[in-house]
Amino acid sequence: MIPFAVSLLDRLTTPIAVITETGLIEYRNGAFEATFGSDASAWLKDASRMLAGERGWLQGFFVDADDEPKTLDVEIEGRVYRVDRIMLVAREESRAVALSFDDVTAQREMEQAKSDFTSMVVHDLRGPLSGIQGTLEFVLSQEGTRLDAMYTDLLNEAQRESERMMGLINELLDFSKIESGNFVVEKEPVRIAGVLKRAVRSLQTVAARDEIFLVTAHGRDVPMIIGSVEKLTQAVINLVSNSLKFTPKKGMISVGAQVVRNGDTPDSIVVTVTDSGMGIKAAELAQIWEKYKQSGNKSLRGGGGTGLGLYIVKQIIEAHGGEISVASIEGVGTSMVLKLPVKRSTGASGGWPAVG
Repeated sequence: MIPFAVSLLDRLTTPIAVITETGLIEYRNGAFEATFGSDASAWLKDASRMLAGERGWLQGFFVDADDEPKTLDVEIEGRVYRVDRIMLVAREESRAVALSFDDVTAQREMEQAKSDFTSMVVHDLRGPLSGIQGTLEFVLSQEGTRLDAMYTDLLNEAQRESERMMGLINELLDFSKIESGNFVVEKEPVRIAGVLKRAVRSLQTVAARDEIFLVTAHGRDVPMIIGSVEKLTQAVINLVSNSLKFTPKKGMISVGAQVVRNGDTPDSIVVTVTDSGMGIKAAELAQIWEKYKQSGNKSLRGGGGTGLGLYIVKQIIEAHGGEISVASIEGVGTSMVLKLPVKRSTGASGGWPAVG
């Protein structure tokens, strides 16, 4: 390493080291030595190994051959460090990587405290709201009850708003889990056809109330995938609910699925949610999956949102190894596309049990 560069790195307060694939330290600056001392050799050796069939975190910095920046949050000796790849050093005999270590323990603890508080508040709100919803549903379901038209309309509006509020609460709960790293996707056989049917059935009453045609269609050859029935159903419900906000009366929302094949073998399943709504401006398409981002269009059904619905959908699909995209034309409609990989269960015989 160039003496001038070494001198410059030694003056930095951020720990920096050049480490080989096997965990050997070729260079460390003064901040690295002061922070980790001689203990670094032990945990770097562990980080370079294959444990239980999985790579140690150090190997993650060598997976990509390019020299693009890469960041991982790693727990080292009871503290959390944000490890950034500064440079990948490729040589004939071995490879090494230059890493910086930023202690983000306090930041993570603050995020966890915020997440815990959000979860506590959300759980406390769900109980009373569920009681309100139950009461409204009971009153509106009583046959023979004579209510003035005005009171019926008010009760229906209260029911609609309570449903919206429950949706917001559930979004906040999911967001809290995602931010705290507790968003878990189960690994079980999932029948996508069942997911679509359940999602559409749960919103059919809402669509009918708003005079919107909600239909679903899929081929008989749609295979199962490995994932979470609950989370995938939630993702489709979020997309359909979003379409309901921006589709006018007498409009249509279609939910479908088709198989993409590699020769005779199913490679992936593409799920689409297409509406005849007002569409999304081209300038807004790239940011709709970001948290707290909302379309500039005003909902036709009233009420706002958290700006987390599509962000949560993206997290769910990516947790399944899938991709999500959107196509939209203003004044014509929007199509949300979910692409999910088909992963067959290794060692299974006679097919999968039907789940969903």
